[in-house]
Amino acid sequence: MRATTKQAWTGGLYAGLLGYLVVVVFLALVNLLAGRSPFYTAALFGSALFYGLRDPAALVITPGAVLTYNMVHALAFLVLGQVVSWLVMEAERFPVLRYAVLVTLIFVAVHVYGFLLLFAQPLLEGSAWWQLGAASVLAAAAMGAYLLWAHPGLRRSLKEIPIGAEGEEKAALT
Repeated sequence: MRATTKQAWTGGLYAGLLGYLVVVVFLALVNLLAGRSPFYTAALFGSALFYGLRDPAALVITPGAVLTYNMVHALAFLVLGQVVSWLVMEAERFPVLRYAVLVTLIFVAVHVYGFLLLFAQPLLEGSAWWQLGAASVLAAAAMGAYLLWAHPGLRRSLKEIPIGAEGEEKAALT
């Protein structure tokens, strides 16, 4: 396996796991502060996704619902981590792809949030939307921070501001 391929795979693995863990810990803390089980959100989504739960009052927190949802949740973050890691590797080689990374992250975030809106609207209370949004933003920030740390070349190139044609003309005159 080439070194760049290995770096993309391991970077994606770490970024995906980091994003997943940030969401899990954040939602567990929010649930504990609300006086619920730390597994409440995972059980709610798992029961709705796999067992047809439609009324949150009927929720029974079971290991099956929690584990099946967390499996899907972790898999989604691992896939996202791989895609973003690959895009970051390519953005180091081709700077124009930095915009593709940004657009991809925004595209994924909007569609995941939209999916949750359609899927879990009847289950979520009004306060849950800020919790899911905050968890998503924190996960994206953690994944982005890790990938920037893991790619010092990209970090350096982001600090450089191109002068542009006008600046080059002024520099040539002096």
